[in-house]
Amino acid sequence: MMSMEESLYKYPLYYTVYRRNALSSSKEIRHTMVKFLLKITLLCFMGATVAISFLNAFKHKELYRDQVAVLMYHHIHDKDRSSGTITPKLFRDQLTYLRSQGYRFITLTEFKHFLQGSPVPDNAVLITFDDGYESFYNLAYPILKELGAPAVNFVITGKLNDSRSGYIPFMNGQQIGALSVDEGFIEIECHTDSLHDKIGGEALLTHRLTKKGQEETDSEFHARLVDDTKTCKRRVRNYFPENGDSIAYPFGIYSEAAIRAVSEGGIKYGFTILPKMATRNTDPMRIPRINAGSPSIRPETLHNMIMRRVSAVKHPHATVPLRETMEQIGGDLVKDEQSGNLIIRYIGNRYMITEDRSSVTDLGTGGSLKLARPMKLMGSRIYVDLNELQRILKVSIYFDADTRTYTTRAPLESDVDVEIMKPYPKGY
Repeated sequence: MMSMEESLYKYPLYYTVYRRNALSSSKEIRHTMVKFLLKITLLCFMGATVAISFLNAFKHKELYRDQVAVLMYHHIHDKDRSSGTITPKLFRDQLTYLRSQGYRFITLTEFKHFLQGSPVPDNAVLITFDDGYESFYNLAYPILKELGAPAVNFVITGKLNDSRSGYIPFMNGQQIGALSVDEGFIEIECHTDSLHDKIGGEALLTHRLTKKGQEETDSEFHARLVDDTKTCKRRVRNYFPENGDSIAYPFGIYSEAAIRAVSEGGIKYGFTILPKMATRNTDPMRIPRINAGSPSIRPETLHNMIMRRVSAVKHPHATVPLRETMEQIGGDLVKDEQSGNLIIRYIGNRYMITEDRSSVTDLGTGGSLKLARPMKLMGSRIYVDLNELQRILKVSIYFDADTRTYTTRAPLESDVDVEIMKPYPKGY
């Protein structure tokens, strides 16, 4: 039997055909290999692009740093209606939206450490509830667990054994005890034991009582507040042994005398209803909170409320990046689909920027404002002179020494009425 070489030599036609087929096969193999390598390269490139896009999607977004937005809630319910009541859906939507915007939820313990000098994550938020309503246990707590958002509830401890005494049921001792399983995630603190009330429109925490026509002396007033605080602290520690050193002042009302008394009773942290951000320089006995528990506060509204109290970062040349600054003080910068011009939106007002960025038009009034210092495009960002931005928005933007950044001036009074839990009239 002839070998392959002998056959090819004896029959040259076959050799020609064989060689042609062999060369053809080699070309096909090389072509196939090139295609394969190109596919591998393309897939690697696409994979890297997807990975970068994925990482960018979860890239940390700094809204603010070294400060905490302390949020205040009261009652969660599907049917009850009041200025301090929101539905479970709205509550979930608020927290979900905040998380999507890059906010980080912290515990009360982490917040205390922050006031003592420890760091907190950027965009830190502390969730607080007042009064100790049963709705916290039945409705809010499951949502907090679902979303991994810790919270603290300031409880009127005198209601623990009389949980059905109000028109809104309170948590009882058994429910508080059940929450203690999640101690460190859910925390319970003081809202006084029996001083969450008013007489003649005056708060018991700050008003001197009159008995038999005789008004309390300073020492009697002081002793009453100290005793109530110690009772509240003791009852909290029956369930949460590490707690009991914090109070939310009833109705947000307090005085220097009240602070001295509750401090003697063991309180180290006092929460108010003044709507500001908490910073390292915050007085631990006058901690501000932003009301988030009103039915009119949509998720985006809450984000803007926080941003209006947060500062914009100071730029070295007295100018600030327009988009980032607007987002931080509660507005935004968008492109108009029809004209293609940029529009500044802030608290219901809209201002269109001209193409040369030398003036803006108030789309509400039609008035035009010529800028003494036109906006500048640097890289991919538009920068605006801080004084010009104040003229455009008609607000004062000031330097916050606590955070070394700029912010709009916060209102001096709370967003929430002290009669926050008064029910709306029927038919609302």
